Amino acid sequence: MLDAAQGVYARSLARTLAERLTEPPRLNANLAQLTADGPLEGEDGVRGHGWIVASQPWTLEEACHIGLPDGTEYVLHGSAELTDRVRIRILLVDSPQRQLALDHVVLRPRSELFSALDEAAVEIARAVGEDPPKLVWPTRDVEAYLAYLRGRDMSAAHEMGVRVPDPRRSFEPYLEAMRRDPGFTDAQDRLLALALDFALGGQGPLPAAREACEKLIAIDASAFKAHLALAEIDLAQGDAAAAERRITAALAMQPEWTPAFERMGTALLRQKRPVEAIGWFEKAIRERADDADALQGLGVALAECGQLEKAVRSWQGALSHGVNTADLHDNLANALSLLGRRAEARAHRALSRRLQGKRRFGLDLLREAWEWLSGGTGPQR
Repeated sequence: MLDAAQGVYARSLARTLAERLTEPPRLNANLAQLTADGPLEGEDGVRGHGWIVASQPWTLEEACHIGLPDGTEYVLHGSAELTDRVRIRILLVDSPQRQLALDHVVLRPRSELFSALDEAAVEIARAVGEDPPKLVWPTRDVEAYLAYLRGRDMSAAHEMGVRVPDPRRSFEPYLEAMRRDPGFTDAQDRLLALALDFALGGQGPLPAAREACEKLIAIDASAFKAHLALAEIDLAQGDAAAAERRITAALAMQPEWTPAFERMGTALLRQKRPVEAIGWFEKAIRERADDADALQGLGVALAECGQLEKAVRSWQGALSHGVNTADLHDNLANALSLLGRRAEARAHRALSRRLQGKRRFGLDLLREAWEWLSGGTGPQR
């Protein structure tokens, strides 16, 4: 869907419609790349019609002949306009039959945006013989949702590597949505995801990410996830003490928020407080036995406390849950060497070298011997 004057809203409405159509079990809606948002996976395309909602204008003849992924039966095409009203023209093309399966116009006041999108989704579902999707909108404030859509477009631009004139303003749409509806959790979550992409993924200036989280807390003092996002930024910058304070603030609001347990353990471990860290890692594992990060952190804390047997069991637990990194194998190799289990240690060191793309030379043998004689190396976290 594309309107030359309102590309952001047109893309966003197409994206929203695709997401709502994906919810019924047999519908699988995918966004074309021109929407600046990656494919929306749905059951890996095994079931369903396999939608393509595209932003490039085509004639009916072009839509019937465009190259589509295998199994795609329909192309949803049309136009979208958003001013003081919502106007969406839906052209549903049956590609195998090369004919229109639906030509429908939705026309409603701007204040009825949600009803307009619901009507469009219902008409499309019925045209292909499916049950209409029944979903609850994340907010009932139309203007908050429109701000959220602008934010989604900014997030998509960053994800696609599109140059943004002022990355610091990328958070403003989400903040506007939160000001209009402080209970709009989807807007909050996407703001924090973008902040972490800036801070940890290098997609934008780190100060802007920190500022956005602080502004979110000013809007909603109960936004505990913002404190956790700031803690992640602090940990990435090497300020574990500040991260501990942030996580403490978050836990004061949500004492049973499980992901915070492992992060607290990590913050304490990086402050050389392994005894305290052990309790937090164990608490995280009690809540979720397959928490690989907590298992790795617990292994490091136990090793630093001299409990090598328990450390090895913890690291092996992380290995069994799919972790396969050079650091993990190095930690196991060092601990197993100190425990006298040299054959196992050699096997893990070989796996570490393989993961790092290193070949085994005579110098490696000398290094292993020296580490064994000198008591091994410390665990890596």
